[in-house]
Amino acid sequence: MRRHLAALLTAATALTASCAQPLPSSTTTPDGTTAPDTTTPDGTALRLPLDDYQHSPVQGLAVTNAYRVLLIRCARRHGRTLPITSSPRPLVGPRTWTERRYGLTDAADAASYGYGLGPRDPARHPPEPAPLDPATIAVITGTDAGRDVPPGGCQEETCKALAMAPAGADPSLPEHLSMLSFQRSRTDPRVRAAVEAWSACMRAAGHSYATPFDPIADPAFRDGTSQKELATARTDLACKKRTNLVSIWLSVESAYQRTMIAQNTTALQAAKRANETTLRLAQETLTAAEQPSTSSSHRRSSATPE
Repeated sequence: MRRHLAALLTAATALTASCAQPLPSSTTTPDGTTAPDTTTPDGTALRLPLDDYQHSPVQGLAVTNAYRVLLIRCARRHGRTLPITSSPRPLVGPRTWTERRYGLTDAADAASYGYGLGPRDPARHPPEPAPLDPATIAVITGTDAGRDVPPGGCQEETCKALAMAPAGADPSLPEHLSMLSFQRSRTDPRVRAAVEAWSACMRAAGHSYATPFDPIADPAFRDGTSQKELATARTDLACKKRTNLVSIWLSVESAYQRTMIAQNTTALQAAKRANETTLRLAQETLTAAEQPSTSSSHRRSSATPE
């Protein structure tokens, strides 16, 4: 229970070298479309079809921040103080779903941080502690029938306030399909050929990596940002450009996603509407939280002598 609660509150609180011959600048994808040449791959500017149906990382952060505001407010009504604040949390991790989807893609980040994320690095934002006393757990989860706790606890009350579990819709469906499309695209022959070409390009420059995700996870790049890491990141981007890896992968995965959308149109439209509603409610919550209490201001002005 305590480990689950910690996860709950944490969640409330989360890409010029001589090398091998490049692939052709256009590659046919499974649905017959072609992958355009990506002269400057930048994951923050790329979009996938399913992005239209789910919250972006920035929008998801707004929902998370609103969740925190409402959870704290509910707990306070029941006499509990949570060890988290209602102050907006900063964005941690990629700014878009495609920024690191195919490995390092942002030239500015590569020049400054190598494979790191700079101020958006999760290591710079440790999770806040979870409350462990039984009374607080009861208020949040609604598990203690002997206390004056709302049904399902403050977590259920907060979810309802943000319409996060609407009837007849699965808001997480776009995310699940997006993960599936990524898994399928990784094994697609066209993507595998592009990855192999990228790997050969990196190898010719003295770097032995099988996939674009390997340098990101390289233990040699964990302690600070070295000149070696910056040089490797520059070579990585040059090889992606030379082999057209990013646009090939994007086009292949987009084809898989378009098929999924055609097969799940009704459910995805319902998910989109649900996510739009949750985002609207979250934005309204945050806007209200930023405004001073009108009633308090009125009381103060009424008490002022003429």
